[in-house]
Amino acid sequence: MTRTVIVEVEQDGVSGYGEASCFMTDHYNSGLERMHADLRRVAPLLATLNPGGPGDPGGPGGPGDPGGPGSVWRRLAAALPASPFVLAALDTATNDLRARLLGLPLWESLGLDRPQGLRSSFSIGLDTPETMVRKLRERPGWCAYKVKLADPGDLRILRELREQTDAPFLIDGNCGWELSRLVPALPDLRNLGVRLIEQPFPRAAWEEARTLKELSPIPVVADESITSPADLDACAEAFHGINVKPMKAGGITPALTLLRAARERGLITMLGCMPESAAGVSATAHLGGLADHLDVDVVDLLAVDTGQGLALDATGHVTLPDRPGSGYLPDPAAHGWYVHRVPAARVHPVRKEVLGPAHPAEGRAHPGDGLPATRHLAALRQGRAVGCASLYAEDPPDGCAVPGSRPGRGRRLRGMATLGEARGTGAGTALLRTALTLSALDGADTVWCRVDDSAAGFYRKHGFEVLGRPLDLPGTGVHHFMHRSIR
Repeated sequence: MTRTVIVEVEQDGVSGYGEASCFMTDHYNSGLERMHADLRRVAPLLATLNPGGPGDPGGPGGPGDPGGPGSVWRRLAAALPASPFVLAALDTATNDLRARLLGLPLWESLGLDRPQGLRSSFSIGLDTPETMVRKLRERPGWCAYKVKLADPGDLRILRELREQTDAPFLIDGNCGWELSRLVPALPDLRNLGVRLIEQPFPRAAWEEARTLKELSPIPVVADESITSPADLDACAEAFHGINVKPMKAGGITPALTLLRAARERGLITMLGCMPESAAGVSATAHLGGLADHLDVDVVDLLAVDTGQGLALDATGHVTLPDRPGSGYLPDPAAHGWYVHRVPAARVHPVRKEVLGPAHPAEGRAHPGDGLPATRHLAALRQGRAVGCASLYAEDPPDGCAVPGSRPGRGRRLRGMATLGEARGTGAGTALLRTALTLSALDGADTVWCRVDDSAAGFYRKHGFEVLGRPLDLPGTGVHHFMHRSIR
C-alpha cells in the first residue's frame, strides 16, 4: 500500500488538485512527515501567490508569464529544491485551479491541442513467468505491454508472453542491466517484438548508455536519468527518447517544458506516472497529445482510488473527464482516503462514542463547529469514520500566552479521538499531522489543546510542550495546557 498526499488549492470558491506519493522516500524526500513539514514550511509563501492569475496564454513559464502557474512554479521550485513530489502536487493543483477558473479543460488552458486517440500501455511487473502470462491474459487487447525484466538475456518470459499477443513489448530494465548481457540479446529482443527499451542502466552509467544508443536497433528511452529539464542535454546524447513523469519532474509545468523540448529535438516521448491515484494521473493525461507512448495504467491497477477522474476501458483507451481542469473530483467516501476534511456531522458520532462518557464537554457538538474557519478531520477506514479531530480559530486563553504566538494566529485542537478498532494503526498520528499542516496553511503559527494525563505523552512525541501547571477539571481529571509551533 502506498500513502499519498492530495493537495487542494482554492480561490474564489473553486478548487484545483494535485498529488504527491509516499514512494522511494529517501530518494525523493517523499515520506509523509517530510512532505507535511515541507507544506508547513512553504505555507507563508503559498499565501502570497496568485495561482489563478492570467499567466501567459501560450503556456506557463514563458517570458510573458507575469502571473499564473508558471511564475508560481518558479517561486515554489526555489523554495523546494529537494522535494520534487511536493512541488509537483502544488504545481499540478495550481494549473488545475487556473483551468477551472477559466472554465477550460487543462489541455486547453496550457495551450495544447485536444488529445486524440489516447491509449495506455499495460505494465506487467517482474514475477514468475506463470504469473506474468496470467496478467497479460487478464488484460488482452491493449496497444502495448510494458514488461519489467531482471535480465535482458532471459528470453523465456518474452517468448511465453509473445504466444499470448501480437502487441508490441516495451521492456524496462529499472537500472539493473549490464551492457555485456544486453548487446548480444538485441537481435532476439527485436525479433520478439520489443519496440522500446527503458532505462537499462543506472543513472550514473552515461558511457554505457551512449554506447548502447550507437549499437541498438531498438530505441532506448531514459527514465531515472531524466528528472528535470537540466538533464535533457545529457539524455539527448545518450538516449533516443525520454519518459516524462510529472510527479518526478516537479509538476505539470516542467513536464510540459520537457515534452516540448524533446519533440523539438526529435526525441521519442513517453508520458508516465508514479504510484498515484486519479488526483495526479488525470492531470498527466492532459499532456498525452505530446507523447508517442502513454503509460497511465496505474488507475487500472489501483485497489482503491480517491475519486473520479480519467477512465480506462478494458483495452487501455483513455477518456478524459468532460469537466474543467483535470476533471478530477475527490470522493470523500472513496476507500482510498485515510484522513479527509469532512463536515461536522461526520465527526460528531465518533466524538460522542469515544469522548462522551469521560469528557462530556468534548463529546458533544461545540458552538464553533459550524464557523467558516473551523476545520473537521476524519480518519477513515474504507470510507467510514473511525477517528476525528477539530480545529477552531481560537487563541490561547488569558494566562496561557504562548511565546512567539501572534494574536489571531492560534488554532485550538479539540475532540481528538479514535475508535478502539483504529488505535495502534497510526490513525491518531495521521490526524494530528494533518491538523498541524492544515493550520499552517490557514495562516496559524500555534496549535494548542488541553490534554489529560493519559494522552500527554502522545502529544509530547509530536513536538507539543506543556505550559503552566496542570489543572484538575471536575469530572475529567488532571489536564495539561500543551502547545506547538507549526512553522
